[in-house]
Amino acid sequence: MKIIIVTPACNEEIHLPDLISSMVNQSILPVEWIIVDDGSIDNTSNIIKQSVIKYSWITYLRKEKIGARSPGKSVMETFYFGFERRHNLEYYIIIKLDADLVLPYNYMESILEKFYSNKKIGICGGVCTIKQNNQYVVEKETNLDHVRGAIKAYRKQCFIEIGGLLKVMGWDTVDEHTARFLGWHVIVLPELKVQHQRSTHQEYGLFKAAYRNGRMLYTIRMDVFLLLGNCIKKLVKKPYLIVSILMLVGYLGAFFLKEKKIVNKELGRFIRKYRYNKIFLYFFN
Repeated sequence: MKIIIVTPACNEEIHLPDLISSMVNQSILPVEWIIVDDGSIDNTSNIIKQSVIKYSWITYLRKEKIGARSPGKSVMETFYFGFERRHNLEYYIIIKLDADLVLPYNYMESILEKFYSNKKIGICGGVCTIKQNNQYVVEKETNLDHVRGAIKAYRKQCFIEIGGLLKVMGWDTVDEHTARFLGWHVIVLPELKVQHQRSTHQEYGLFKAAYRNGRMLYTIRMDVFLLLGNCIKKLVKKPYLIVSILMLVGYLGAFFLKEKKIVNKELGRFIRKYRYNKIFLYFFN
């Protein structure tokens, strides 16, 4: 199976060399790895260019920044800037990979094996770990029914059927639910641990992320009870009440401003049913 990888990178001179090192040492290499410099003002471009000289399967692209970066929208615009300019037009697996990761040597091989094992698997990935007390532990953001947006692999047919990826915050939730709605399986490989070199919300901040997450929950048609469930879950994690309040404010703000929904009513019902089933299984299974 041909693998194509697209990595958006903005000011990643510290992290990108480790990702490149882990990629070139993979047991199975992609046919093309497109690294898109999203208007960096550090040494990111030079790092990518040096890699292109050494490895013919790495492609460098530069996308000039227009306006402020926003979570979801900016990264997806950069992803598609790379994907639409790929040299290898044929592919079987497309992977969206963040620039601040370190992959285990068998990451690509393990992903391929999983796709080979079941033709109904549409989305697959490992888990992200973060360094704490000199050891890597699975990030608290990780749920074992959700492939993190940082490490998502798609079977080509699934990618096409779900209509690709939305250029909005929440794209990495909508893609999975759309895939499930269409009969595809979403598989997480907990044994396949990827090192995340910085915490998930480091770039935009935890509080902004909570507010935006609340808005996102509204746009995917989550109801108030599911919103409150998400808020309650946040109460047991630092900084406790603040994150829950900001998530609630984000949801209510989107409600009163009548923010545009990013899924249709049918998919919205599917998403709510899926989440309620998960809650039921958590308490009664």
